[in-house]
Amino acid sequence: MAEAIEARLRSYYQWNLPVKIVIDDLEISATGIMSNAQIYVPLKTVFKEIKQPLRMQGFNGSGTYKGNLFDFTVGAQTLRLNGLPYHLDAAPFGTNQEIYVTTFFVAVVTQHIYEWFDDNRMLVFEGLENETFQIAAREFAPFNVLPPQFMGADIGGQAQLPTLEWAGVPAGTKSMALFLTDEHPLAAGYSYWTVLPLAPTIKRIASDAPQQQQTMHRFQGIAPVQNTGYHEYLFRIFALDTERPIYTGQLNTANEARAAFDKHLLDVAVYPVFAKL
Repeated sequence: MAEAIEARLRSYYQWNLPVKIVIDDLEISATGIMSNAQIYVPLKTVFKEIKQPLRMQGFNGSGTYKGNLFDFTVGAQTLRLNGLPYHLDAAPFGTNQEIYVTTFFVAVVTQHIYEWFDDNRMLVFEGLENETFQIAAREFAPFNVLPPQFMGADIGGQAQLPTLEWAGVPAGTKSMALFLTDEHPLAAGYSYWTVLPLAPTIKRIASDAPQQQQTMHRFQGIAPVQNTGYHEYLFRIFALDTERPIYTGQLNTANEARAAFDKHLLDVAVYPVFAKL
């Protein structure tokens, strides 16, 4: 485990190397930039090359940007796209030819989750639209900032457990597994909360749920690494065709879960939220 963490850090902190950006299976022509423990994405190129309207609602602004015009003004942590202001987690930078914004901003504006791949220094964005199997939290909307009561008690939060509900469980599901993973490249999918097995008849889980007895990693609140920008947290629920998957090794990360469940995985529901210190 320690060797894997060291390898990931070596890959991530190579500031002089470019980062490939893929969105909806399309690798864009411009590369990302590493700065201050964050990846900055070339926004104009993304908007131009995916050739579809980008919508933003409920997060410090609303509207639709179609990508055919690009009038922007850069301010301290504020970006105006065709006159519409967006408040950012970190100040953008760039020129008339290109403007760079954080991964967090691109994820929120395009409503895409993202994943970092160490081996080829690639950041992959994936949309969640048209998913049949879905999971949701009662207390906060997707692609929003996590309310403070869900943060760890040692950093000023209350370590409150959210209420999760899901629907559209695939036919043939015999058990499910719930993970809450930190997808920032420095965390690489580490699970803060793991519950398995869950019966397919269960439709929700909360702090008073008896299924907490099946917890492998007990929830103690979210605690992102300080000064590394917003971390993407994904609530994932895996639908499996076996009552209890047999696996060797550990189940500490999303990748380990995918490897363990590979031959029994029917579908995965995902719900994104963000937090930072």
